[in-house]
Amino acid sequence: MNNENKYNNKDLEIIVQTYVNPSEDLEKVTSAIRNIFPDAKVILKDSKIQFSTKKLEELKKIKDQIRSRSTISVLKKVLYNNQHMNITWFLLNKQASFSGVVVIVEEEDESPLGPIKITIKNQDIEETINWFEH
Repeated sequence: MNNENKYNNKDLEIIVQTYVNPSEDLEKVTSAIRNIFPDAKVILKDSKIQFSTKKLEELKKIKDQIRSRSTISVLKKVLYNNQHMNITWFLLNKQASFSGVVVIVEEEDESPLGPIKITIKNQDIEETINWFEH
């Protein structure tokens, strides 16, 4: 069985969103999202780009990069610290994402143009958090 399918859950929802600042180019911000989430069907609403998915494999690029750079412990700490019931979230540096690089930020102000926020909802949020390690 494929590892992603093992963790797929019908209750899973992943929401990705970021603000487009007046000084930013909409296409560049959209590219930053698509560099990390290639299949994203983004929508722009009130100067915010967002998309949602029910597919855990949308997080695969993040998973692969954090495992290859041994930053899994940082991500897990952030996910546990931000967990509330069946929801958790983490932030990515928007400028790094534009280059296709996953950089976890712990505070919004660590990403000068604002971060990309990834919210994960799942009945078994613990299982989803553990998915990043396996």
